[in-house]
Amino acid sequence: MTQDIDKPYQRYLCVVCGFIYDEAEGDPDGGLPPGTRYDDIPDDWECPDCGVSKADFVLIVAPDEATNKTETSPGGASNTLGSASHPEQLVILGGGMAAWGIIERIRQHKPDLPIVMVTQCHGDVYAKPQLSAAAARGQTPVDLVTASGKQQARRLNVNLIARTRVLGIDREQKRLITPRGGVPYHQLILALGAQQSKPTIQGDGADAIRQINDLASYQILRDNIDIHSGADIIILGAGLIGCEFADDLSSAGHRITLVDNAAYPLARLLPEEISGKLAERLAEKGVQFHLNTTLKSVTRHDDAPASLTAILENGTTLEVSTIISALGLKPNIHLPREAGLAVNKGILVDNQLRTSDPAIFALGDCIEYQATLLPYVKPLNQQADVLAQQLCNDQTVTYQGEASTIIIKTPCWPLAVRVPDEPGDWVEQDSDSGGMTFVYLNDHRCITGFALAGSHTDRQRLMEHRLI
Repeated sequence: MTQDIDKPYQRYLCVVCGFIYDEAEGDPDGGLPPGTRYDDIPDDWECPDCGVSKADFVLIVAPDEATNKTETSPGGASNTLGSASHPEQLVILGGGMAAWGIIERIRQHKPDLPIVMVTQCHGDVYAKPQLSAAAARGQTPVDLVTASGKQQARRLNVNLIARTRVLGIDREQKRLITPRGGVPYHQLILALGAQQSKPTIQGDGADAIRQINDLASYQILRDNIDIHSGADIIILGAGLIGCEFADDLSSAGHRITLVDNAAYPLARLLPEEISGKLAERLAEKGVQFHLNTTLKSVTRHDDAPASLTAILENGTTLEVSTIISALGLKPNIHLPREAGLAVNKGILVDNQLRTSDPAIFALGDCIEYQATLLPYVKPLNQQADVLAQQLCNDQTVTYQGEASTIIIKTPCWPLAVRVPDEPGDWVEQDSDSGGMTFVYLNDHRCITGFALAGSHTDRQRLMEHRLI
C-alpha cells in the first residue's frame, strides 16, 4: 500500500460519467475507506455511477498547479481574439465537455498548435451528467467545477475568448464573426451541444418553467430550491433526465411530481416490467406520477410570485414552487445552417467527423451521424479520440458510430440499457429480488440489446459480449 502520509489528497475524474473520486473521502460503499490512494485502488473497482474501471479516471490538476505549469508558457490564455497571422490556427466553438475533451486529446499530440476557444459561457470545466446527481450528495454547483475556464486554458495553452456570442461563420474568409471582431481559423471544430425542447404552455407563469442544460441554469435552480426545507417541484418529462432529477432531488428532501404523456417512465428505453419497478422505487421515495397526460397551463400568484398553479391536461391542479422541463434535447444547428453547412436533425458529419465543409469538423450532442443522434458521453469520448487523431495527421482512423450502453443514474433502481434501432421484442431472461435482466431480440431472434436493473447492472460487460 502506498504510504504518502504527507502528500496532499488528490481527486480523479471519471471521463465517462463525470464522477469524482476524492482520495480523502474514498468510496466506502465500494470497499474503499477514506484515505485510499488512487494507486491502491484494486483494478476490479468500478465507478459508483457508471461502472467503468479505474483505468477510465484521470487526475484533476489543482488550479494552482495548472497556473504554475503555464506561467512561462508562450501564448498563454487571454481574453483577446486569436492571431490573424498564424496559418494553422485551430478554433473550437463551444466550451463544454466536447470542446475541452477534444483539446485535451490534441494536446497529447501537438502541444504547440495554436488553439482558440470561443464560447458564450465562462468555459468552466465540469461534468454535465453530474447536474442530475449532485443535490443528494450535498454538492453545490460550485463543487462540480474542477477548474475555471481561465485555469484550464492556461494549463492547455489555449486562447480563451469567453462570454462571447458568435454571430455567424464566414466560410469564404474562414473566420467567426463576433461583436468583438473576427476570429480567423485554419480549421474549425463545432462543439455546439444541444438545447432542451421548449414546451408550449398556456398561462402567465409559462416563462417560469426552468430548463436545466448547463451549470448556470443549474445554479439558478439550486438557488431557488435550496432555500426551502422541501420544495414542491414538477418535472415535465419522465425520460432519462427527468427520472435522474426526480431520484436526486427527492433524495435531497424535495417533493417531486413527474408528468409525462407516456404510459410509464423511460418508455422509449426500457421494457415495461423494469420501468414499472423504477416507478415503484421512486414512489417509495415520495415521487408522485401523472402519466398519460401533460402540462396544460401555469399561472402565477400575484401575492406570492414564487408560487405557481399548474393545471394538467387531465384536469389535475397542482400548487408548486418550481417546474423543470426535461423534454429531451435538440442539437444546436442554427449557426451551421445559416452558414450553409449540411444539417438535418443535427450537423451532418462523415466518418472523419467532417462536415460538408472540409475545413469544419463537429462532435458531441450537436452532430448527426448516419441518421443517428448520439447525445451521450461515451460516444462523445469516442469522437474526440478519432477527431484528435484525424487532426494530428492520422487519416486512417475513422469513427464507426457504434452504439453504447446507457447508464441511467437512478440509485433507487440502477439501470443500464442498450437499445438497438430495429424492430424486435423485449424478453425477460432473469429476475430476482435484487434485479432484472431483459434481452432485446430482433426479427431474426438474435440478441441485439439488453436492459439491466438493480444488482443485475454488474452484468453489463457480459451482456455486451453477447451482442451480435
